Amino acid sequence: MHNKLISLIEQTETPITKTDIIDAFKRLGIHSKSALEVHASLSSIGYVVNKAYDVIDALLEVVTEGVIIMPAHTPELTNPRDWSNPPVPLNYIDVIEKHRKPFNPKVFIPERIGEIAKTFMVYPGVQRTLHPEVSLFVYNQTNDPSWLDHSFDMRVLVHPLHKLQESKGKILFIGTDFSTCTSIHLTEFLCQFSTVSSYDYEIEVEGIIIKKTITTKYFDDDDLNFKAISETYIKKYQNTDDYLQTTCGLATFSLIDAKKLFNIAKAYHLSYQRNHS
Repeated sequence: MHNKLISLIEQTETPITKTDIIDAFKRLGIHSKSALEVHASLSSIGYVVNKAYDVIDALLEVVTEGVIIMPAHTPELTNPRDWSNPPVPLNYIDVIEKHRKPFNPKVFIPERIGEIAKTFMVYPGVQRTLHPEVSLFVYNQTNDPSWLDHSFDMRVLVHPLHKLQESKGKILFIGTDFSTCTSIHLTEFLCQFSTVSSYDYEIEVEGIIIKKTITTKYFDDDDLNFKAISETYIKKYQNTDDYLQTTCGLATFSLIDAKKLFNIAKAYHLSYQRNHS
């Protein structure tokens, strides 16, 4: 961490402030009623005076009547039989399942999502969906509580990110790109080469334990779909209002259209054929 901070200082000509970040958001057209899915890398921006707080505070100051969604995933709660990075010995699995703590959305700290999303968790007004594997943080300043609805069966499109694409929402990449975009997963179940799996969970809500079966159907061919879908989107919408970019510090900020991405992903997964060569 010390060496990383030194590197950021060396690369950053002037410290980045909340005002700088707000100005970047406004250049992209983000406004008070925006609905956003946000994927962010703090270190990509450079030396930010108040670290993740400046990015979140900037978002909250601009989006005062809309919705902000960030990933809150907990992959350590997935089926241990599916773990591959790293796998666990077979004799671990029964012990893990027997002693696994129920998912508590107020307690469980997300993994592999970056400092900005982790910090977002503690902000007043931020709520979390109840999906034990792929929950989402939702800051909802609208009068519509259904932004928190999140099906336990991914084939049922009751999901904050599906609602986003139906609500003229946008996806904001802060120093990241399509490779982090959770929305691309939404239509994977449509592919004939996707695999269905189910797993039983316990979820703790206000001290009450709820038992749920989670059903997933994920695309089997690694990350080929993310690459192909992103290339299609960029080719179609680059240099249009549906693919806006600006810079802030060392980072590129990008804003894309959630519905247009959804439609490209849907078409890809419906038509995908495996290459057996």
